[in-house]
Amino acid sequence: MILIKNADIYAPEHIGVRDILIGGEKILSIEKKIDISLPGLRVIDAEGEIAHPGFIDGHVHAIGGGGESGMISRVPALTEKKIAEAGVTTIVGLLGTDGTTRTVRDLVAKIQGFKEWGLSGYCLTGSYEVPTKTLTGSIGDDIVFVNEIIGVKVAIADHRCSFPTTQELIRMASEARIAALMSRKCGIVHFHVGVDKLGISQLFEIAETTPIPLKHLYPTHMGNQMDMAARWLEIGGHVDITCHAAAVDQAISFIDRYPDDVTLSTDSNGSFPKWNEKRELIGMGAGSIRELPNTVNAIIGKGVDRSLAYKLVTENPARAMSFTSKGRTEVGMDADIDILAGDRLRYVISRGNVLVDDGVAKPSMYDETV
Repeated sequence: MILIKNADIYAPEHIGVRDILIGGEKILSIEKKIDISLPGLRVIDAEGEIAHPGFIDGHVHAIGGGGESGMISRVPALTEKKIAEAGVTTIVGLLGTDGTTRTVRDLVAKIQGFKEWGLSGYCLTGSYEVPTKTLTGSIGDDIVFVNEIIGVKVAIADHRCSFPTTQELIRMASEARIAALMSRKCGIVHFHVGVDKLGISQLFEIAETTPIPLKHLYPTHMGNQMDMAARWLEIGGHVDITCHAAAVDQAISFIDRYPDDVTLSTDSNGSFPKWNEKRELIGMGAGSIRELPNTVNAIIGKGVDRSLAYKLVTENPARAMSFTSKGRTEVGMDADIDILAGDRLRYVISRGNVLVDDGVAKPSMYDETV
């Protein structure tokens, strides 16, 4: 059990200075003063420090992405320590351009390892392409029978995608929805949206011509399609923006009107290829999970209320992906809590496990040998 004393809590709304009692993986009590003495109880004094829900990153290349410039360009896998050191306690892993040398099988195993270390982890079946690469041979079976799999990914409006027809996307969304009803998961179709003018026009067509609920259609990289993002939000959809230099102003432009429907994610360990006007590769970079706290802090630095900024990476993604026990610091929720001393991330607690302890991350299995 853990007792956090005197923390200034953002739940993500600001509730002021409180004590938090954690037992097992859950938050048991939040009160102005909790006086308790139990064998083995750990007490963390957070006086003058901020506590907020652990961050959720809904778009992470956990086993690495890339490959657009040969095998040497494959991005290395993400490590559990880097996740925790960014204040992230829940990730959703996925594949990208490379659904050939990277597999859903490997992705599920990586997520299971993160969970063994103490994080919360989920993933998506599929990659950029259609027909969809799966673990069991079926999108629906993957979602229903594999605990970690909550939905499916596909790419649209990108010169690297397989240009699926709208009917193919409808079938994909229908299969994910039926599986979601059976498994009590979100059953999202997570759309990688490229920069092509096609944008999410197919999603609008699905919304207009089928009864599939919008909550199953979850587009990301929407900083590339700001006009369409605004229209999608207007009709009740969720929009995900990838953290980069422009993401701060992009998120701020929506946050007042749509405080519940915008999320941030990092594309961590995915490749960031740079293309010229002929779609020729001229450079390569990679996403970093550190950009999640960096972007949130930059949004706060521009005068946005801290609670609104935190919603983008806590409550909002939890709602979009049906993580009913995550995204909020309140009684009964998972004990996923970050504690900040000024700009310093002092503690990260995930499902009641202390993963960052006074600024030092818990060791990984291969820290000393690899």
